[in-house]
Amino acid sequence: MEYFVVIFFSLLLTNFFGATAINNTVLLLPLLLFFILELHEKAIFKNYLIAVLIGLFLSMVSCYIFNGQSLFASFKASAPYLYIIFYFMLKRINPSIPEMEKALIMLTIIFCVCYVIQFLIYPIAIFHGGEEVYKNDVRIRLAGQGFSSLGYFFSLNKYILTKKPFHLMLSILYFGVIFLMGFRTMLAMIAIFTFVIIIRVNGFNWRLFWYSILICGVFLAMLQIPVFADKFDSMLERQETAVLSNSKYIRVIQFQYFTTRHFKNIWEYIFGSGLPFTQKNGATSAYSRYMYGLKGRGIDWTDLGLLSLSWMIGLITVLAMIAYSIKAFLLKVPSEYYYIGVWFIYLVIVSFTTAEFFRSGNFIVQALALYLVEKANHYYIVETHI
Repeated sequence: MEYFVVIFFSLLLTNFFGATAINNTVLLLPLLLFFILELHEKAIFKNYLIAVLIGLFLSMVSCYIFNGQSLFASFKASAPYLYIIFYFMLKRINPSIPEMEKALIMLTIIFCVCYVIQFLIYPIAIFHGGEEVYKNDVRIRLAGQGFSSLGYFFSLNKYILTKKPFHLMLSILYFGVIFLMGFRTMLAMIAIFTFVIIIRVNGFNWRLFWYSILICGVFLAMLQIPVFADKFDSMLERQETAVLSNSKYIRVIQFQYFTTRHFKNIWEYIFGSGLPFTQKNGATSAYSRYMYGLKGRGIDWTDLGLLSLSWMIGLITVLAMIAYSIKAFLLKVPSEYYYIGVWFIYLVIVSFTTAEFFRSGNFIVQALALYLVEKANHYYIVETHI
C-alpha cells in the first residue's frame, strides 16, 4: 500500500496543509537521507534538482557575504524550497502509477475539503494562512494549494478520455476552490490551459466547441451562487487599479525598488540576496528586519513571482526550476498523463505575477508530479518498444 505512505508523508511535509507547526528543518532531515541514498541512481530530474540545491547554497553564501545572515539561518529559511527532494524519497519507495494517482486523488480531495471548511469558518483559523484577508475580500492561502490546480488538470484529462461523471464533478470541485482563492491570473490561465489540454488530448475538432459551451455553462451556474458572485465582483473591482499600466500599482513600485535600490552589486543580483529567516517572535537579523520593514511598506518580494524569487535565491536556481518544468512538459507520455506537463507549464506562466510556484507546500506537490511524469515516460517507452 505505497499510496498510504505517499499520502502520509505528503500531509506531514505540508504540516497537514498548515494545521500543525512541525519545524521545517526537522521534516527535511529524512528527505536528505533519501537524497543521499538515491544520489548515485539514474533519474531524469536528478541533475536539475542538484542544480537547484547548488543555486540555493550559493544564495545562502551570497546572503552571508552581502547581508550578514548566517548560513544556518538561511538554510532554515530555505527548508520549504528544499522539499523538492521529496522526489528522491519517492524514487526509493517506487510506488506504481496507479498507486500514485490514487494518492493524488485522495490528497486533492482532502485539500479541497480543508480549504472549503476554512473558508466557511473564517475568521476562525484552523490552518496557517486561513486568517489572511485582502481589504474586504477573504483570500485564504493554505500550504500545498498546488494540489487544487494539479487535481483540476488531472480530473479534466481523465474526463476527456473516459467521460466519467466522477472526473467531471472533481474538476468542478477543484475549479471552485481555485475560484475562491481570488487570483485573476490563475483563473485566466486555468481557462487558457483548459483548452491546451483539450487540444493536446483530442486534437482540434468541433467537440472543442461543445466543451467550451459546457465550461461556460458551469462558470455561469457558479456565478449564481452568492459566495462565487461576491468573489467575482471583488476581482472586477481590483482590475480597475491593479494593472501594470498604473504607476501607483504596488507591483510597479516593488519592481522599481528591487531593480534600482536593493542590490549592492551585480554578484548579489546573480546569486541572490538570500531568503530572510524570521522566527515566530519576529525578525532575527538585520537583514530579516530590513525585509520585514519593506513588507510593512507594501514592498513584498513575493508579489512578482519567479522574477522576484530570482532576486532572493538567484538566477541559477530559478532557471533550473523553469528547466525541470519545461522538461516535464516535453517528456513523451501516454495521453492519460498529459495533465502533468500541462500543469508544470501552467505553474510557470501563472507565477510571473503570483507566488504560486513557490508557495508554501507546493514543492512537495511538484516532487510528486516530477516522479509521476518520470514513471509515465518510462511506461511510454516500454509500451512503444514492445
